[in-house]
Amino acid sequence: MKCRIGMISLAWLIITGLAMANPVKKTMEVGGFEREYLVYTPSNPAAEKAVGIIVCLHGFGRTMEDFFDGYDITSIADSLNMMIISPQALEEQDPEVWKIAGYIDNKLSLHSVWGCGLNVRAVTTLLNFEILNEELNKEVDDVLFIDQIIDEVMSAYEVDDENLFVLGTSMGGYMTYQYALRSSKRLSGIISIAGSMGTKIKGIDNRPKAPVCDFHSITDEVVPYTGSYELSLPIFLKAKITLAMPKEEVINYWRETNSTGEPITEQIEYYPSTTGIAVTKITYPNPENEVIHYKTDGAPHSYFFSKENGDCMDHVEEIARFIQSHTIDNPAHNPIMPTQKAFFYPNPVADIIHTNVTNGTVTVYEITGKGIYSNSFTNSQVDLSFLKSGIYFIRVQSGNTMQTGKLIKK
Repeated sequence: MKCRIGMISLAWLIITGLAMANPVKKTMEVGGFEREYLVYTPSNPAAEKAVGIIVCLHGFGRTMEDFFDGYDITSIADSLNMMIISPQALEEQDPEVWKIAGYIDNKLSLHSVWGCGLNVRAVTTLLNFEILNEELNKEVDDVLFIDQIIDEVMSAYEVDDENLFVLGTSMGGYMTYQYALRSSKRLSGIISIAGSMGTKIKGIDNRPKAPVCDFHSITDEVVPYTGSYELSLPIFLKAKITLAMPKEEVINYWRETNSTGEPITEQIEYYPSTTGIAVTKITYPNPENEVIHYKTDGAPHSYFFSKENGDCMDHVEEIARFIQSHTIDNPAHNPIMPTQKAFFYPNPVADIIHTNVTNGTVTVYEITGKGIYSNSFTNSQVDLSFLKSGIYFIRVQSGNTMQTGKLIKK
């Protein structure tokens, strides 16, 4: 009898343990391949269901567990009440690419590669002889895969399609840009950390519009800021390896596509720095489709900024701010909704804004939702010259009329 009770108890523990698993591993058949992905449900007792999705794309040779083991992305999902989808890339499907890669580096693994337009080209510096020119997983449609798992999760968990963000690290950053070029209409924003745009990326002529947040170090030794680097080889002496478009070209592409304004440059010193790694934040403003580039100096490829490590900024906080500033209908965590109504001008503003009402009260909030200024005004004018350069939310109330939107301060 005791044995039977013990077996029942064990079974119950297994069942409840599975029920409580978070993230949950799922599989799907896409394009002739069985694909895997993880789904994380936010721990947010104040909300009945999630308000959006963050798709997290791992780097070259990495796994879908990265965003639960190596990066603190779940804290963003919990605080902003968003689900996480973390897909797994396939191994390289072309045996010839495996063979050529082995000639260059027999330790190079191609077990986890996105079909993101990343083309590896190697040319000898002495004779200008091309020894390699191959696109990785060029026959794998990972955009289709990501689209299908997004549709599946939105349906299964009853998540609206208004708030969809894609975040990628390293090669996942390449895939983030590739997804944006082909599926930008459903995107609320993209975040790339130490990634870039491959030279064989598809859809570049589409000129899609989407908010962009890009982190990249000029001292990145894996995905070079310039797009290429020099490598010593045993047979061919030295070769120039090209992996991506130069980062300045990537940023300029999105600046032109999003029709942004003149850049706002800020030397980041949010926290006392003990690491010596410098960060310059360059914001190219647009009320709906801004481009933000964090240009770091001194950070290696896999470095993840944290205030606890003595860094001048925190990756998690900056990512959360970007996502929150482009999130729609999240009253629990973003009390000021950017309605984008033209109820004041100019925007961006240097000092004084003019409103569409004669008098009232203006309140300015940080993008985290924290109120930093509130005052009454007359003559339809408000002096905001005291604000630091950046992005804010603004609320203007006159009688029973309240209008809210996003404010860019030069």
